[in-house]
Amino acid sequence: MAKFCTKCGKKLEEGKPCDCEKEKKIEKEKEIEEQKERTNEKFDIQSYVNTYIEILKNIFTKPVDTVKKFATEENFILGLIAILINSLISGVFVYCFTKEALNSVTSGMGMYGLALGLGVEIPFLQVVIYGTVFMVASFLMTSLMIFVFTGSLFKDDMNFKRATALVGTCSVFTTVTTLACIVLALISIELASYVLLIAGILYFTHLYQGMVEITTFDRNKLAYVFTGVIAITVFVVFYILPKILF
Repeated sequence: MAKFCTKCGKKLEEGKPCDCEKEKKIEKEKEIEEQKERTNEKFDIQSYVNTYIEILKNIFTKPVDTVKKFATEENFILGLIAILINSLISGVFVYCFTKEALNSVTSGMGMYGLALGLGVEIPFLQVVIYGTVFMVASFLMTSLMIFVFTGSLFKDDMNFKRATALVGTCSVFTTVTTLACIVLALISIELASYVLLIAGILYFTHLYQGMVEITTFDRNKLAYVFTGVIAITVFVVFYILPKILF
């Protein structure tokens, strides 16, 4: 009478055990290896560095093409990295700008201003942390609002990951300009403010153009949608967030 494996039901050869457990072990090991490979690919630091450099090279000369290419769901982690880099640099800029602004004010007040300036110490770490938090919140809130308006309200093919990749790609532009403004703040606060303003306008322009390229809903509504995205983001970051942090 033929015997069958009690675990897989396979017909057994006389005097030989079933090899189903061995096959399962091999499949499990193969699955674990594949998961490790996917994890390594997902967190390949060198790949992120190369892609970030590529964005840096093209965001000034081909902003629309660059945003369209990298604003994909697969670049979600890269978007987060770009946002964090920008936010940290912005935090440093806030510190430098505040310090130079204080020096500018006190220098015009004679000896009293000099004494006042010596008595005021701006905490570097605290200012950088708060500046970083504000910028991260601003970028992520923008991503969330883009998703809510385009993906949820207008049923476009947009999710939070893709929106974050879009915002992160656009943020690379202002990362470079903010670095330049840190240097300019040491020369002239007015000049740094002017450059920062122009850079901010270009950032929003790139963001709008990116939404034009990667969304498909009625273009007649896009300007209103974009205005809503920015308005809600500004309200949350500058009105609600300070109340939570302070």
